[in-house]
Amino acid sequence: MKLPGYQHEKLSEALQDAFRDEERFERFVKYRFDKNLYRIVIAKNLEQLAFKLIDRADAEGWVRNLILGARQSNPGNQQLIDFCQDFFTDTSFLNISLPAELSEKDSLEKIIKKTNSFLDFGIWVEKISQILPQVCRIEFPGGTAQGTGFLIAPNVVITNFHVMEDVINKQVSYKDVVLSFDYKTLLDGQLSDGKKYRLKENWLIAKSPCLPDKENPLPLDYTLFRVDGEPGNSTIGEPGSPARGWIKLPTEPYYQFLPNTPLFIVQHPKGEPLKLALDTDAIIDINENGTMVRYKTNTEPGSSGSPCFNSNWDLVALHHSGKKGEYNAGTPFSAICQHLEEQRLLNALRSGQAM
Repeated sequence: MKLPGYQHEKLSEALQDAFRDEERFERFVKYRFDKNLYRIVIAKNLEQLAFKLIDRADAEGWVRNLILGARQSNPGNQQLIDFCQDFFTDTSFLNISLPAELSEKDSLEKIIKKTNSFLDFGIWVEKISQILPQVCRIEFPGGTAQGTGFLIAPNVVITNFHVMEDVINKQVSYKDVVLSFDYKTLLDGQLSDGKKYRLKENWLIAKSPCLPDKENPLPLDYTLFRVDGEPGNSTIGEPGSPARGWIKLPTEPYYQFLPNTPLFIVQHPKGEPLKLALDTDAIIDINENGTMVRYKTNTEPGSSGSPCFNSNWDLVALHHSGKKGEYNAGTPFSAICQHLEEQRLLNALRSGQAM
């Protein structure tokens, strides 16, 4: 088999992790393949040895034996296990002689993907039940769905700049904007229209455009605005019920978007009742300046302005766009929080008080 470049890199990293130094690597090649490593390849260090040995094995057609031999020599190495499980299309590599401790019944149950963690079910359900009523559909004019937004303070909603651009530019009156909370499908299949709110006269708090300009070379595509009333402090349902609440802004200065980790998005796709899209292998990458993260979690028009969460329901990004068939994208909340701090708004938003 011929290894593509990305598999070559992963296997090289796994071999280096499994054997750690040139002497151990040399012994591995001698014991497993009866070959003198330094007669096969010429290299200065372990990284070069691994790279060139894979090249040689790939060219001569014994790269599969190299991988299986490495597994036999170091069967507990997680990087080798991950490489086999993630990149082989068959499972014959498992039919190798392993030490007794790895041949017991318990060894049949393994962590297949380290990026998918175990979650506490009760906490997970409780958190999502709190989040759902804090997300709204944004409508204007005449009830036309424009996007999604969510509360981050008792009377403050955040969404994309491009969702509210016509209102910001006064092409649409702020009086025409309606925020529909609890617009969802009930357990019996009936549709709940939910609770509707409008904007305050001094509605605009902060904004960052969706496209770069001279004043904003790093656009973040967000808008913060005041709601008339305090939906976050209002109860849902019968008197005495818990307050709606709001989604807390992250306190960590930077969230690490690791490739192939989960991302969940609560949204109103196509203006439909509230939906949840999740993907446990979602994150693709983040750009160098930390202003855009790309992912594979599904969205539709109308999802702009939706909150993006990791698997523990921590707010990590604001969804804003996508490229059909390739990726969706959002603004990391660390970048938004930094911009809000520069405007001296972050502490007020985190205070839990209306603005």
